[in-house]
Amino acid sequence: MDSLPPPQVPLDYLLKIKWNMGNHAHLFYKLCRYANLPCAIVSGINKSAAYQIGQKIDPRRMAAQWNAVYCDGNWRLLDVFWSSTCVLGRKSGEWTLLDVDGNVVNQDEGADEGITQHRINEFYFLPDPDKLINTHLPTDPKWQLLEEPWSMEKFGQHVYIREMFFHLGVSITPKSQTNCLLKANNGVVDIEFGLNNGNDSDIKFRYMLYMAKREGKVPNIEFDRFVFYQRSSTCLSYNARFPVAGTFKLDIFGQKSSKHDSLDLVCSYIIDCPQAKTNCEPLPDNPTIGWGPGAETETCGLQPLSHNGGLVETQDGHVEIRFKSTRDIAFIQNMLSNRFDETILENYTISRQEDGEVIVNLRLPKHGEYALKLFADDLTAEGSVPNVCNYLVRCENEDVHCEPYPKIKSGSIGGNHMCHKLNVVPISHTSGLIETESGQCKIRFSVPKNVKLLSEIQHTTLEQSVLQAAVGQTCENGEIVFDLDLPKAGEYSLNIFACNDNGSSQVVNVFNYLITSTQDRDSSKQLAAGNVPDTVPNMLPSANSTLQTLNDQIDISLPAGFSGLVAELQRKNANDAPIKDQVVFEDENGEYVVSIKVPEEGEYHLTLYKKRADGVMTNIGSYTIHKIISEETERTSTAPTQSESVGDSKVTFDMDDTVSDGTQEAKEDTHEDNVQPEVPEIDEEELKRIAAKKALDAKHKSIRAALKRAVRSQDPYELTQAITEFEENNVPDKNGNLVKAKKLLAMLQAKEGLVEAMAKRNLASLEAAVEAAEAANYNKKLNLELAYAKRILEQLRHMEHLRHQIMNLDQKTIAEIKSYGQPPPAVHQVMAAVLLVLGNNESQLQEWKAVQVFIGKTGRESLKRRVSTFNVDKLMMDVAARSKEILSEFDLDEVRDASAGVATFYVWAKGMIEEAESRFTQAGGDLSAVRPRTSGSRAKSAVGKPK
Repeated sequence: MDSLPPPQVPLDYLLKIKWNMGNHAHLFYKLCRYANLPCAIVSGINKSAAYQIGQKIDPRRMAAQWNAVYCDGNWRLLDVFWSSTCVLGRKSGEWTLLDVDGNVVNQDEGADEGITQHRINEFYFLPDPDKLINTHLPTDPKWQLLEEPWSMEKFGQHVYIREMFFHLGVSITPKSQTNCLLKANNGVVDIEFGLNNGNDSDIKFRYMLYMAKREGKVPNIEFDRFVFYQRSSTCLSYNARFPVAGTFKLDIFGQKSSKHDSLDLVCSYIIDCPQAKTNCEPLPDNPTIGWGPGAETETCGLQPLSHNGGLVETQDGHVEIRFKSTRDIAFIQNMLSNRFDETILENYTISRQEDGEVIVNLRLPKHGEYALKLFADDLTAEGSVPNVCNYLVRCENEDVHCEPYPKIKSGSIGGNHMCHKLNVVPISHTSGLIETESGQCKIRFSVPKNVKLLSEIQHTTLEQSVLQAAVGQTCENGEIVFDLDLPKAGEYSLNIFACNDNGSSQVVNVFNYLITSTQDRDSSKQLAAGNVPDTVPNMLPSANSTLQTLNDQIDISLPAGFSGLVAELQRKNANDAPIKDQVVFEDENGEYVVSIKVPEEGEYHLTLYKKRADGVMTNIGSYTIHKIISEETERTSTAPTQSESVGDSKVTFDMDDTVSDGTQEAKEDTHEDNVQPEVPEIDEEELKRIAAKKALDAKHKSIRAALKRAVRSQDPYELTQAITEFEENNVPDKNGNLVKAKKLLAMLQAKEGLVEAMAKRNLASLEAAVEAAEAANYNKKLNLELAYAKRILEQLRHMEHLRHQIMNLDQKTIAEIKSYGQPPPAVHQVMAAVLLVLGNNESQLQEWKAVQVFIGKTGRESLKRRVSTFNVDKLMMDVAARSKEILSEFDLDEVRDASAGVATFYVWAKGMIEEAESRFTQAGGDLSAVRPRTSGSRAKSAVGKPK
């Protein structure tokens, strides 16, 4: 816009709103009046950006206005300002952010007024009164439109709820905490809401946990995993445990992805924790989808049968969780604990699918808390399997000490997706559970001609030499037969693998059994019967190693003597189809190398087996390979260790290397093949200089970026800070950004002063502000503001001219007016109207003698002194209307004929009334609704400027 719109049009008033000289409630009121819609301006307080949760309500700072409009036979409420404008990023500076949805942050937040943005929010256009009352409290209770109005106390203490609360179907229930200030008894607090759309997987919730700065320095504790979040079809709940005492703030955010672009605030609480929870440990996990069955569970076709909530408690350490399954799925489970490594816990949980159910069994090694994470997807789906449900398993019985299951591949018994894909069919035992009293069992499979089966038997305590004698593998009548002769009562696992019958060295797991034998047998009879194993192969010295790579392939060199192996590779929590030649064994000049392709980011598990001629295999070692894509991964100039290799594609192990047990860091590899090229030495001082220059360059880059952000924000405070930092650090201004920023800051400060002066309407202040704005009018950005300021200047100068006309009257003229014994009607009525404007009551002015008294006063009460100090903002509109009514009986010529001096007062009074009316309408007032004050009526306030 290049020019000002005419006065008294909507666009003119929008500019006043922009410059804080009007508000949206008055604009909407005027538009409704033009449209003949009944409308009211509702004054009160709201929980805007000025509101601080838990602090005493400040009616002055929180004052606001909105509207009520009569439509379809009912009064409805709306807030045009909240429907069109929001403040993003406002921070009080009183909190330290500790935890974002289970991720440690520990970020000290500074004060920030945030950025005002204009965006549509339809919630505040005709919302239900019982929803709007959470943020808007009218001064007049009738405008709450509620059968049971809220008190100021209830409004101030109620939990801080925003519109996203209602968008997502969250509701207050009898169990909900309705007070925004909560007390954590014994260091624990529970928060619960109703949820109407709990099974909608499109709805997401997140939280942020803060600690008050007034508590002093934040303790050296990582505040992740201390909030237990559950969501079911009907309930949303949070349980927070606190390892330290203090005051905390919990913000809950949410969104419906298909409707909302970002997470918005749902509600907030302040939590007073006078005493930390005793022996407070973090949760074993903090899953993004929360705890318990939810929308993700239902989406994948699972319905809980045994446990509907996220918390599972057990006294004996044994748990069975059952789901109804509506379709064939790929299913994976993990168990986590703060006390045990995940690889150890792999053997304490199993799952199976049978009779339309998914059954998960757990055995806990000790008392404590465990996270059970469940992953599921369609059986034919490939790629990462999503997390669909999580349980927090708690056992407080310190006597619990459950034995693990024998190692079952992937923790799943029965057939998996590859069993179906390769058409491997169990003939004799279709269930993954087998019980045998004799310890003997024959398991038969049917397989296609091009598929070969292999097996691995496991027990928790028996030596491999005994286990190898317990299983044989033959082919009978086109079927693969696994002949078991178990030497001891107890549990065994038989893991079945498949591979192409073309000499392939890569196998895939297809079926697993958990076999229970109830009778001990004499292992010597097995040996005599001919089940004598080959020499049991040694374990790889590098067993249980962890490797990392940035590349799509990693090579592992094996020691001499480890040839003729097969491998199984599986990406964690994934349902990947095998890739041809994904694992290849090669002999490179006498060195045995296994090459592994890892195309996707994630954690891969590689298991190497030595196989017998009949297909029975022995696990000789496993590796965990982390494929990462971050370029920020730490690199070292030394050779990689057994436990870590970042970026290199080849890791070498030697027979003399220390064997890692998976819990301690292995000895650094010193194999000659891994020696790095010699790097020329650099002078130490030169190294320091290079490091210092890099640090300075990085600092300057950061400061330049901060200046650019400040320029984009156009926030004067942020710009001032950025410019000061830029100058104090002597950052070179290569592109003139500092000069531009200074010009922008001067312009913004001039604009701020100009708008403030326009609102105050002080002639001297506005003239100075206009002069400053014209000098700082960077890129002519202030042209519109200057035009409007000059329009106001004209009005103020006119008022000043009228004032001077009065002040220039000599005392003789005043005395002449007073001297009338029986004045003409024009003289009496005009002077009475003038005194009304100056603040006298009409009842005091009925008689001319009384008027003479006021005209004749001297000193502070003199007529000229009262005109000189008159403030038009204090003129009540009903008084102005009455004065106008009196003056309308005469025209200027008629008054001038009666008395030239009275005519001067006539012109002044009409000018003041016109200015008062102008300000009143500019503030959104409706002159047609103003009634002239009658004689003797009490003063009343007109609709004033928006607060």
